[in-house]
Amino acid sequence: MPSLPPPVWAELYYGGAWHDISGDVRVATSAVTITRGLTSESSSEAEPTSCTCDLDSRDNGYAPRNPMSPLYGLIGRNTPFRFGYNVGSPWAQFDNPDAGYQALFVNNTPALNVAGDLDLRLDIALDDWSTSQLLALRAVPTTNHCWALMIVNGALTLQWYPDGTTASRVYRTATEAIKGYRGQRMAVRAVLDINNGAGGHTASFYTGRTVDDEEWTMLGVPVTGTGTTSLFTGTAYMEIGGSFSASNLSPAGGFIPDMRGRAYALQLRDGNTVKVNMSTRAAAPGGTSFVDSTGLTWNRGGTAVLTNRHVRMAGEVPAWPPTRDLSGADNYVSINPSGLLRRIDAGNRPQESTLLRYIRARRPIECWPLTDGPRSAYARSLVGGQTMQQKIKAGDTAAEWQAGSLAEWIEPVIAVKAETTGAIRGDLPRSTAAESLWSIDLFLSGGGTPSSGQFTISDRGSGTDANPQNRILITFTGSMDQLTVIRETYSTVSSSSALLANVANVGIYDEDPHHLRLTIDPQGPDTFWYLYVDGQLASGGTITGIALRAAKTVMLGWGYATIDGATMTDRSFGYITYWDSTGPTAAQMYEAYLGFQGERAGARIERLAAEAGYTVSVAGETAYQQPMGIQGRKKILELLNEAARTNFGYLLDRRDAAELIHRGHSTLWNQHPALVLDFEAGLISPPFRPLDDDKLTENDVSVRREYGSFPARQTLDTGELSVQPPEAGGVGRYDTEHTYSLYTDDQAEQVAAMRLHLGTYAGVRYTRITLNLANPRVHQMIDAILRLDVGDKVRLTRLPPDHGPDDVDVLVVGYSEEAGPDAWTLTLTCVPAQPWTAGVVGSSLYGRVDTGGCQLTSAVSATATSVPVTTTGQARWVDSATYPSDFPFDVRVGGEVMRVTACTGTTNAQTFTVVRGINGVTKAHATGQDIRLAHPVYIAL
Repeated sequence: MPSLPPPVWAELYYGGAWHDISGDVRVATSAVTITRGLTSESSSEAEPTSCTCDLDSRDNGYAPRNPMSPLYGLIGRNTPFRFGYNVGSPWAQFDNPDAGYQALFVNNTPALNVAGDLDLRLDIALDDWSTSQLLALRAVPTTNHCWALMIVNGALTLQWYPDGTTASRVYRTATEAIKGYRGQRMAVRAVLDINNGAGGHTASFYTGRTVDDEEWTMLGVPVTGTGTTSLFTGTAYMEIGGSFSASNLSPAGGFIPDMRGRAYALQLRDGNTVKVNMSTRAAAPGGTSFVDSTGLTWNRGGTAVLTNRHVRMAGEVPAWPPTRDLSGADNYVSINPSGLLRRIDAGNRPQESTLLRYIRARRPIECWPLTDGPRSAYARSLVGGQTMQQKIKAGDTAAEWQAGSLAEWIEPVIAVKAETTGAIRGDLPRSTAAESLWSIDLFLSGGGTPSSGQFTISDRGSGTDANPQNRILITFTGSMDQLTVIRETYSTVSSSSALLANVANVGIYDEDPHHLRLTIDPQGPDTFWYLYVDGQLASGGTITGIALRAAKTVMLGWGYATIDGATMTDRSFGYITYWDSTGPTAAQMYEAYLGFQGERAGARIERLAAEAGYTVSVAGETAYQQPMGIQGRKKILELLNEAARTNFGYLLDRRDAAELIHRGHSTLWNQHPALVLDFEAGLISPPFRPLDDDKLTENDVSVRREYGSFPARQTLDTGELSVQPPEAGGVGRYDTEHTYSLYTDDQAEQVAAMRLHLGTYAGVRYTRITLNLANPRVHQMIDAILRLDVGDKVRLTRLPPDHGPDDVDVLVVGYSEEAGPDAWTLTLTCVPAQPWTAGVVGSSLYGRVDTGGCQLTSAVSATATSVPVTTTGQARWVDSATYPSDFPFDVRVGGEVMRVTACTGTTNAQTFTVVRGINGVTKAHATGQDIRLAHPVYIAL
């Protein structure tokens, strides 16, 4: 029986290393609490992970302001902290890249031989799923190579050697990369069909939750090769995590890094025959060897460890408030470590546009945003360089600061008013990196008439005969929808100029945001030049015999012209930026300018975090992530949460590291239960009060696309949760309107339908589920319980009769735990999981579409096994004579689940042969009773 308090540990990071402080955690007298994820079912954003913990400080060890403290100068605000338990079954840990060989291995035995099709499954958690690394292999140089499973650039790759030699190497790589967050645990699988029946071989790759899964998610599509193949048996040992002696393992030859992370299980099959079935649950923490369920002895190799050291919270300690009792005999510190989300949201930095964020993060040589205040006399440099000065001569008019608009989501910039003249000039810093290639950006909008002006860039020539100065002039001619590019050269005694191009139909003389880039690429005695308009190459060529140097000055001039009575209109300019060859492309700058419209939600989260200097990783296939709309001027955490919300996922503090993770909506659909809780077995502790109210009801949903048009609207017009009044069988209208960052108005329709789907779930809601981890029956499940995370599915079985006859699935959206002298509990915050069941073509579990309408043709008794039905929808049920493999399936009639074993009839009138009372309910049913699939599926977002 587990004892209280539970076996906890804690560490602080200082002096460049982690230090154990477990002995100072007062878990024997006061509880440690942790809260993570969403705090309620109606929350849309996760709170920062938080922890409360008392540390013994009678020696003033945790008094960072006390010069006599042994930790003086070592700890302070935001000192890294982590906390966890030593409990449950172990796993193999490979986490020290400098420690040499780390692996689990089993010596050669005939059980390792695969004569037919290879089916290899691994249950692992990787520090980074996107990096290349070795996972498992059976190979000893040089003529005893069998196979190796690895990740190459984020994609699962299976490599095998038909005759055991390196020269016979064959490899196949999954067509879709694994999209998992850092530290995420999942099962991966590679299947090699050595003879696919079509004269070739096929490799298929999958992910799942455990090695015993019956349903797997395929990564991309199967990869087929010509010719049948075979696997070399040999006499090599098998390893997980690293290779003791094999080299030249990567597909291209050469070294591939060893695995970094954790290994829990391996299953090796020869076709359908299980040859090896290893789980580290058979090991002892700290052990060196163990025997798996197939009788094989596994050994710890090198510096790998078998450990059960769970990390339950990783964060930072923001403050060290001293606390003592009134007698002064006791002294302790109550700390409240928090996850990274707290610090991200702590500041009040002014909101910045996508363009400003992007430029700042990419570190240009120079940038003048031209966003200075209304009373400014000059433009400040974004990178701390020289200011950009206005050049005012007689008759000129200064630009108006913050009176211009490039786009609604960009900071106000300078406005150049109609019928005015003037210029603004800036000196660029010297840059040796720009000698080989440089680019200048200009962003503008406005002006639909014959506007005139000039954008002039001068190189670093001194203007002498030996060192002439070259200039590139880009002249605006709005009346012709044209840009003119001119080269000028000045020396002491002469000058020259040449027309480089008249660029027609540029389309920049309107109210939309536009971008110009000039790129100069000196190549020997000549110079290549390129002009980009709105991210696309518009013109370019070669300046023969002249090698332009790096840029020295840039000047933007404006004026007015009258052609056929038309005059120049107002224009806005901003973000004059100077790059060397390492800068972003013109297309990337234009994407940033337009707010990265169409960017996938996960990609936006990763980019935003990288721009701000945070580490974030994303779970969920890129193809299924929602395309985002324009990124507005919001705080970084608002933008991160906006993307997570649009993707119907969760943005969280990572549990075991000071990082962020995003779990996208595609990871929530069709999950196998991570935990099954039997109510009658006493696994659920009070309070246990399910809700059956209208708190989350939305049956009339409008979704507006930010910066978009009229909102999309979806309503539920019939059924028990429809907008119909209660006396007509509905619940009345619950209308809501939401705004989302979406790429298209069509997406708004989809998002509204998704919200309607979630808001009209008709079942009971189990919002709080408490587990007593000190209960011996619950403690037997400690491995599964501590693996449970936000977004996982939990199944409740054998519930009280007044809860209904069926099992109930919930999704965990948050949790709180308490570990102390009197209790060790985990309380889950949950939402219904049944709406997250999606149809999958070809799936035995999720491949059946529900009826569009069906009812009993006549009444049936409580014992009848022949049930007449009439389809009122468009398509009838499949009949067992034509579709025998589609049987059996379950239907629900008046609360009773029946198993349909056969169906006769090929018209709308059919007869089911059924097994009654599958869910424990058996009763008579009246004519006209509605019939549905017992476990319907939905179209995923």
